[in-house]
Amino acid sequence: MKRQKLQGHSTDPSMTEVDRGHETTKAAPGRSLIIILAIIVSCLMGGWVSTVRNTGSLSLPYLRVDIAIVSFVCMLPLAILISDWLYRIFSHQSPPLFKLVQIIFYIGAAVILILALSSSPPRGTLSSYDAWESIILRPVLAFWLMLTLCLLEGQVAGRGTCSDLSWKQGPLIWGLALITAILVPSIYIQSRVDEIVTTIDESLGSGRLGEARRLTREVCVLAPWQKISGLPAGDLSRDLDRSCYEIERNLAYMQLEPADSEESAYQRARLLTILGKGEAATRVLAPWKDQQTVSPLICQLLGNIYQQQEQWGESEDWYQKSLNAWKRLPHSEQQQAGIVSAWKGIAFAERKRGNYEEAESAYLSALSLAPQADQHFLLAQFYEDTQQTAKAREHALQAMALNVDRYGKSGQQLITSLQQQHFGCLNVWRQGSP
Repeated sequence: MKRQKLQGHSTDPSMTEVDRGHETTKAAPGRSLIIILAIIVSCLMGGWVSTVRNTGSLSLPYLRVDIAIVSFVCMLPLAILISDWLYRIFSHQSPPLFKLVQIIFYIGAAVILILALSSSPPRGTLSSYDAWESIILRPVLAFWLMLTLCLLEGQVAGRGTCSDLSWKQGPLIWGLALITAILVPSIYIQSRVDEIVTTIDESLGSGRLGEARRLTREVCVLAPWQKISGLPAGDLSRDLDRSCYEIERNLAYMQLEPADSEESAYQRARLLTILGKGEAATRVLAPWKDQQTVSPLICQLLGNIYQQQEQWGESEDWYQKSLNAWKRLPHSEQQQAGIVSAWKGIAFAERKRGNYEEAESAYLSALSLAPQADQHFLLAQFYEDTQQTAKAREHALQAMALNVDRYGKSGQQLITSLQQQHFGCLNVWRQGSP
């Protein structure tokens, strides 16, 4: 009699489709817990990457906090689908096999965490094997840990005893999950690589070899096929390793003698700045920077150091001190070059602080003293950022005319960017080609 009542309840003809839908929705396991846990795990992984980066090493295979978080979060939909499929197929039809799968994933996740926390991150030159291994490990580790988390959450939530997991996902859902897990992180990583390459070019142009070496090593891991300044990333990384090794060796010889003169302190701090050790360079210059007759070279170097640390106010102050010190010296080529460099440092700091009129005035002062291609191209970039299209194009063309080998390609790219950003500006389109 009870069986008949139960059967009658489950097949009650008076129950509408909407009621059945509400009943299924109530019985379906919630996803809030697994989403929250996945976000927490992703942030913890990003935090671990950050601690490794702070020690000056490379946290393979993710390297950057945002890449770790994106990789784990994007893997979550696929992990949820597969965990539901495992619960639906194995937990009912073959419980011992399902238990074995769970044990394998739990042990594997524990091993991954132990290796991640105990292994020493690489510091030296990386090989192509390290790069391709990292490319494979990024999705594999994210998949393994996310699926383990889903299995653990399902076990805690009692999903294995739920009979409402008989629904089937179509190929569209699986396809979207695969695209989210594999393609989205790949696109994001490539966009970050493009940003890193731009920063590397800027670092090489300003002589910051230490920063360029660190970023190039990251590119070698994230995208080993990438070219930087026309060279494969691996070749450039090895060249920078050799250059930085020579600088470190010279610096070691200099540190054997005390920095008892302003000149020796400047040379030591300059090498430290090239290696990207700005704080150490500032400590070396500390006994000399408060003197009234401080060298313009030291002022200029301190302006550069604070610029690298993005302390724009301090950077501008020291570049201004450098400018004043250069102006007090007799006229010479070195004095004129120092004044131009100081004006450019002031202009960059003002630009970063949002003082565009002061930045333009400083750039024009540098250009009036040295009407060269470098100054014209800096002004073109400044006018592009400040939406002054006609002036940007004019100075880009002048830079290309004065030094076509260096600025021919980059100048044309800037003009093309102006055309794309200012589609309605007919003047740029009519005169887009030099």
